Amino acid sequence: MLFKKSRLKKVIEDIGEVGTLLWQKGWAERNAGNVSVDVTEIMAGMVISEQKKKKIVFKIPDEILADRFYLVTATGARLRDTKKFPEENILLVMIDKKLDGYYILNYTDSQRPSTSEFISHLLIYAFLLRNNRKERAILHTHPNHIIALTHIKKYANEKKFNKLIWSIHPEVKVVIPEGAGFVPYRCPGTEELGNETIKRLKNHRIVIWEKHGCVAVGKDLLEAFDLIDTINKSAELFFICKSAGFEPEGLSDRQIKGLIKNFNLRSHV
Repeated sequence: MLFKKSRLKKVIEDIGEVGTLLWQKGWAERNAGNVSVDVTEIMAGMVISEQKKKKIVFKIPDEILADRFYLVTATGARLRDTKKFPEENILLVMIDKKLDGYYILNYTDSQRPSTSEFISHLLIYAFLLRNNRKERAILHTHPNHIIALTHIKKYANEKKFNKLIWSIHPEVKVVIPEGAGFVPYRCPGTEELGNETIKRLKNHRIVIWEKHGCVAVGKDLLEAFDLIDTINKSAELFFICKSAGFEPEGLSDRQIKGLIKNFNLRSHV
């Protein structure tokens, strides 16, 4: 079984671990959220049996993706099930060199195609590859407090969103000095959403999708998860203060400048 290959198995385990964390946090209701990991380097040199290939017709957005391998959650997959039933919920796919679809390499009769957000993932991977970025994992989820914050008009733009999350907890500025990108609402699963996300990824590792959720990239899934978790913590603290009946004071501009100086903060992108 392909999923039992040692290096591939580790990535599968990471998907299961992150899927469990997302479920426990309440960020992955039903079949919400999706993940993918570029495993092209791991798959290099592996012999793939023709009998195990199932082609899904699908428009591949960039020739740089040809013949690359990805682990991606299946459409309808519940992230809480990825640890217990990985082969039913995670696909190992290979992009056709003709760019007219992809092959499911761990295909079974019950296997479903990739998540509906796969087009966004592929657009992001093409961007990362063309810009020599090191990130090889993408995580999309629905963090409660981040989504709630984007429903407040005052904070539904990139500048004010970042100013707030940096001011609520110093850790956010230290871990994510470049802040988060922000995409005004776009219909989920569309190429438009993917393209708007890429524009923000030029200078960010995490992008907020207004009234929907967010997407983060990392060298692995755990790194991507940490970015989201850090920002959501700040948003949660904001709402705790509001629920207690007072407006949080937040860090002053001078205090934030002190963080930049003391930690020698530079953008990670």
